[in-house]
Amino acid sequence: MVLTSSAERPPNDLSLRERKKRQTRAALIGAALRLVAERGLECVTVEDISAAADVSVRTFFNYFRNKEDAVTGGGVIAGERLTRVLREAPSEVSVLAAVRTAMLAEAEAIERDPEELMLVLAIAERTPALKPQLIAAGDAVLHDLTSAIGERAGLDPGSHGYPGLVAAVTVATFRHAIFHWYDEGCVHPLTDLLGEALDTLATGLAEPARTSVSP
Repeated sequence: MVLTSSAERPPNDLSLRERKKRQTRAALIGAALRLVAERGLECVTVEDISAAADVSVRTFFNYFRNKEDAVTGGGVIAGERLTRVLREAPSEVSVLAAVRTAMLAEAEAIERDPEELMLVLAIAERTPALKPQLIAAGDAVLHDLTSAIGERAGLDPGSHGYPGLVAAVTVATFRHAIFHWYDEGCVHPLTDLLGEALDTLATGLAEPARTSVSP
């Protein structure tokens, strides 16, 4: 699962219709998160979310199958942003450098607008029923990232393990940095924690020097 704010940051060349669609999707996700954080998942309906986002129930179902999908939809949006930045990186940039750039860009976006991520993490902690949707959202991100890495590397993910391995490590590293950041009260910049994790990976996970402890 990749956890992040659902706020849309669309490219400037998108059509007005597409920008409005993205804004509506983000509004539904934001409304779902706020309501579920306040009332609990079982006390929120699709009708409640639609009313809070100022759209019809029919419009809600144009974007999501159910309220659980709306609550976890921010992870899918994050995956779309990650793969977009990855695909837009200059061709001369290596796969790992492009992945690092995409991950740090997403971390910077979270730092600018952390509210929805905080809601996702708080809701996930107390709502075991959301686990299947969270896993599904993470799987969707992993699939799309694997495809983007395969395109960049010129490798078929179906016959070569490299794209899938890089995608899996990327998602795990991002998730580790986010939970580390959250557990420490968001005191240190997420970009710093993520950068440190990526630097550790670049060393081949070499064991750090041990710090002596005074008796």
